[in-house]
Amino acid sequence: MFKLQHIIHGFYPFELGIFDNVQEAVKAIKDHVRVNSTITNPHYAKSMSGDSIRIDYGAKDCYYTITLVKEMG
Repeated sequence: MFKLQHIIHGFYPFELGIFDNVQEAVKAIKDHVRVNSTITNPHYAKSMSGDSIRIDYGAKDCYYTITLVKEMG
């Protein structure tokens, strides 16, 4: 499971959902940028650290994180 968050102004996390795989989370990011951003031609860049992936899309102080959620059970 993967948790998707939009980090606003570099600090405020806004949770966008839990997804079964990274591809679903990436699709949700693209949809969210298309609907909520004034950036008409986003340039996506990815960086990885531990269990997290940071996705930048061209905004100066906002980005997305996809974090692996350890399943209980």
